[in-house]
Amino acid sequence: MGGRVCERSRNVKTMLNLLLSCALFVATVGAQTTENQSSDKVEVSEKWAVSEALDSLLVDYLSVINPDSIGSYMSQLVGFKTRFMLAENRRDIAVWIEKRFREFGLTDVVVDSFQNTLEYPPRSGQLHTTWQYNVVAALKGTECPDTVFVLGAHDDSFIMGPQVDPYTYSPGANNNASGVAVCLEIARVMVQKGFKPRCTINFVGFGAEEFMTMLADGVTGSQHYINRIRESGRTVGLMIDNNQISYRPSNDNWELDFQNCPGSQWVTDLAHGLCEKYTKIVPVDTNDHINYTDAYYFWSAGYPTIFFEEFHFCPHTFTDKDIPENCDPVYCAEVAKISCAMLLYSNHSASTDSEETE
Repeated sequence: MGGRVCERSRNVKTMLNLLLSCALFVATVGAQTTENQSSDKVEVSEKWAVSEALDSLLVDYLSVINPDSIGSYMSQLVGFKTRFMLAENRRDIAVWIEKRFREFGLTDVVVDSFQNTLEYPPRSGQLHTTWQYNVVAALKGTECPDTVFVLGAHDDSFIMGPQVDPYTYSPGANNNASGVAVCLEIARVMVQKGFKPRCTINFVGFGAEEFMTMLADGVTGSQHYINRIRESGRTVGLMIDNNQISYRPSNDNWELDFQNCPGSQWVTDLAHGLCEKYTKIVPVDTNDHINYTDAYYFWSAGYPTIFFEEFHFCPHTFTDKDIPENCDPVYCAEVAKISCAMLLYSNHSASTDSEETE
């Protein structure tokens, strides 16, 4: 992976009201960023009501998130040996991710190229201008296709230390094949179940994140994506970033950092409510890493954002020990349920709620 404290909101509108229309969605998000805030803890489990029909849908979808699938995606990404942004195989990795999305049944999948310049090694005077790649897979919204919900993760990796060469070996299983694996798995589940979201969902593998603060010229994958969104006249309704989410020191550890982003308290509250109801995860609110991942550019642009990261920071980060054997796909799958639940809750059709009254 490449702050300011978010205060608790005293009066956050319920998501059910927010879902009445896309216009109301946008207006509500804007209003929530300017509400009077308080440090008082809110009872989010009561705030975010879930109908019986929606509860049934959530339980159904979350039950098929598969740790074995997540572990397999991670192993296959590590199988590239390196995902360093200057390595020659960077487009091959993007194409591999694209093919996985298409195998699931998504047809609107794009490998989107952008250019940047990196001085590497740092302070060496050696400038490398290269093409980098995002992979964007879209599940088009049925009612508000120009409002986009982003589930993202960076796919590049890096390794540091004496006698290591990131051009040839940088496994990056936890950082961040785990985040990409979650993105893939949630896409698989939604397509398999035939989910038709109200707003468009973009599943995005971002390139060029690890050196996001060190580019000599050009943009990161997340900056490029945001530029594309703006150029097209669309907006981002929510951005969820998963970065390093598969390490825990023992089977008793279920903590997860909820990296809270400025102006996004309703997002954090929603994550708490769904996490408590549908997962084993124990959330820990913080904001110590929000400036060092793709989420940074989204919240800086004013988009509602949350970033999930393991609570026990992996000691193998940026080393040759960041391999699947040191990751826990069961924990990773539990983390995935939060992102999946948030996307489902925010985008289910109004007919889901009406089913229980028919």
